[in-house]
Amino acid sequence: MPLSRQEMLGSMQIIIDIFRDFRPELMKSYGNITHESKNDNSPVTYLDVKVETAIKQHLAELYPHIGFHGEETEDIPSQSGALWIVDPIDGTSSFIHGLPYCTNMAGLVVDGETVASVIYQFPTDELFTAIKGKGAYRNDEKISIKNTELNNSIVFSGSYAYKNIYHLLEPHHVGLYAPLGASGYEFTRLAQGNIQGVTKLRCKSQVHDDVPGVLLAREAGAQVISFEDGPYKYDTLEFVIGSPNFIELIEEHTPEIKLLLEK
Repeated sequence: MPLSRQEMLGSMQIIIDIFRDFRPELMKSYGNITHESKNDNSPVTYLDVKVETAIKQHLAELYPHIGFHGEETEDIPSQSGALWIVDPIDGTSSFIHGLPYCTNMAGLVVDGETVASVIYQFPTDELFTAIKGKGAYRNDEKISIKNTELNNSIVFSGSYAYKNIYHLLEPHHVGLYAPLGASGYEFTRLAQGNIQGVTKLRCKSQVHDDVPGVLLAREAGAQVISFEDGPYKYDTLEFVIGSPNFIELIEEHTPEIKLLLEK
């Protein structure tokens, strides 16, 4: 059965409430917690699993027809075409070291399209939300990107993009910087106008890293270019997102970037 707006908002509120309820426990362990390493050598703490499990259980109880995909636990198939994608602690390394670049994230995908987003930057108690077609918000105040001139723009860029496309942007004096923390932090900075772009090229991202943030940034006015076949979709992993000025520059160099990615 199709997901109603009431069910979308209700399930979204459950996630917001759980993220906020966990903040005291997360802050007690902030910079003071042990961790293990997963198969890909990325860190994980017991709180990653605890936050994700709480969301999964509450959604399964109240909205059993909505599917669930998390970073740390097994998936629950969707019975309605709707799927919550959750990253319980995005930027676990920052959390472990007590750096404020970590967030809780969730994005709702319905019939292959992201329609709702929640990103909670718990160290600073900032809640970012977006619903498709309704704009982007920080603590219930509307936010938007800044279409800064290229020579005053800042772009968060992974090592591949810095090494391979910097020479294309250097003549325009675009500032490329290594991202601090992880995806949630990057996308919230873009959405509220602190930076003008994020490159996701050969970043080894997964859908839970990008789904919430892309919707938030797009609802704030950002544009996105896919470097996979066809237009951007929720499961596209190779893309660039940013202000109209920055994306116009990337479009000019798209053929060259595609050739670099094919090597």
